[in-house]
Amino acid sequence: MELGQLFGWDAYFYSIFTQAMSAEEFTAVAIRVLQELGFDFFAYGMCSATPFMRPKTYIHSNYPVDWVQHYQAQNYALIDPTVKHSKVSSAPILWGNELFRECPQLWSEARDSGLCHGLAQPSFNGQGRVGLLSLARRNKAISLEELEALRPVTKAFAAAAHEKIGQLENDHRLAKAIVEFSGRECDVLRWTADGKTSEEIGVIMGVCTDTVNYHHRNIQRKIGASNRVQAVSYAVALGYI
Repeated sequence: MELGQLFGWDAYFYSIFTQAMSAEEFTAVAIRVLQELGFDFFAYGMCSATPFMRPKTYIHSNYPVDWVQHYQAQNYALIDPTVKHSKVSSAPILWGNELFRECPQLWSEARDSGLCHGLAQPSFNGQGRVGLLSLARRNKAISLEELEALRPVTKAFAAAAHEKIGQLENDHRLAKAIVEFSGRECDVLRWTADGKTSEEIGVIMGVCTDTVNYHHRNIQRKIGASNRVQAVSYAVALGYI
């Protein structure tokens, strides 16, 4: 860890994760890091931006296996406040009663599994893929002073882990292939997102309504949506518009 202070945390974490050639090796390196930071558990999860109700989650961790399985079976990612936070902020956030006030059962079950004190550090990219690093321990609350000291460390850890896991998974489970929309299709998406009808878009773009609807059908097919509302929602969530 002294190398991180000497050369910079970004370079340090990228260098040590580069050596990991498998998910198991990545986990072993991450466990060593978290122990040096004074934590018992780590989890790095990636959550797809879509679908909205049951987003797919992939977790690399040394969390208790029963807890991870229960978390996924209960679809806790949908209500987890740390996941919600990760979609709007890149700042670390402390666990606590106030944070989990709207999902006390999740918080109680986590503590029963030994995840009593922790923090979450988000990371995300332009393809709508959200990553979340969580560090937890059984004893000793995390003070605000410790959180401040950990900020550059957890940010660099999360960014390097995000890139490495993407490489190990070859991105095929974590996100759909990047969709390429034509200029006309992008215009139709943006005008639809602004509330314009096909008829209004046709007037604006100087084409007939049938042409606009043709673009809509292509958009829906490319993005895997069953209607234009879903197509626009997915396009926004995935960063296409």
